[in-house]
Amino acid sequence: MVNLLIALIVLTIVILIHEFGHFIVCKLSGVIVQEFAIGFGPKIFSIKGKETEYSVRAFLIGGYVRPLGEDQEVDHPRALNNAKVHKRILMVLMGPVMNFVLAIVIMMGIAYFVGFGTNTIDKTEPNFPAHIAGIRPGDRIVEMDGNKVFVWDQVSFYLAVHNMLYKDKPLEVKIQRDGKEYKFYITPKYDPNTKRRLIGISPRISKKNLVDSLYYSIFATYAEIKETIYGVVLMLSGKVSGSEIMGPVGIVKTIGQAANAGFKQNFVSGLLNILWLMQLISVNLGVINLIPFPALDGSRLVFYLYEAIAGKPFNREKEALIHTIGFVLLLLLLVIVTFNDIKNIIMPGR
Repeated sequence: MVNLLIALIVLTIVILIHEFGHFIVCKLSGVIVQEFAIGFGPKIFSIKGKETEYSVRAFLIGGYVRPLGEDQEVDHPRALNNAKVHKRILMVLMGPVMNFVLAIVIMMGIAYFVGFGTNTIDKTEPNFPAHIAGIRPGDRIVEMDGNKVFVWDQVSFYLAVHNMLYKDKPLEVKIQRDGKEYKFYITPKYDPNTKRRLIGISPRISKKNLVDSLYYSIFATYAEIKETIYGVVLMLSGKVSGSEIMGPVGIVKTIGQAANAGFKQNFVSGLLNILWLMQLISVNLGVINLIPFPALDGSRLVFYLYEAIAGKPFNREKEALIHTIGFVLLLLLLVIVTFNDIKNIIMPGR
């Protein structure tokens, strides 16, 4: 029960921040918001404001802001369909943007108090590829396989991508040493202890530095956004099994496991695990909502961009139908991944 409560709090905060992004732009633009909902499905309870009904619904895996005139032509000066197109574009974008902002704020706090890995090498392991190639402590990694590197999260990500795509091919690493740049070609080595392909380096840790923590949180969030996009691409290309997609039950279980593992050590560790998962879920929600799938923010963005370029709106009735079909498909997907979550809990590993 405690795990469920923690998970619901995490999901509610992430969704609330997302929907608040849409909501605040509507309000600042003068658009009437008919409903601000957390979750989908049957209404659990609601509060009626001056213009807006604030509701909580049964399935806390999404949410929505329902402005007047969102999917139809409404003859009202404060209807969304009568707002300038750039305001509607901003309204759609602000939901995912607020998710990224939440992730940055959380990661900044964790980085400041706990510390974070910089892109400066603190230690190289003897008999591992990086040390053998000539990389030494104090070297600062600036590029990996042609990708700019600013924080350790990017080092981990680009190494993982290289291992997945290129395996035994050398990894191109550019480092900065004494004001000069040097390029190394390193083939990752399989480590039986971690069961991963490594090059044998560890980062210098920084903490209690506000500016560095902000710097880290921005680039670490950027790295996570790229990771999420990469994961979606792998899934769509069939390189990742659909059974690995996590639904609401799986998310609740994961949050609960992380909380339990942390709280067994102490309260702070448990809280840190929860916050870390919260920012990860927030980034994923922001990225996924930008996918141009009907009923998601990305789909509405496509229609608004079409209007901005064509100079006229897409047919409102057809757009509403497309979003309705998309919503039904999303509900079907929700049922499938929930079933998959339950199956994985009952029969793990099958």
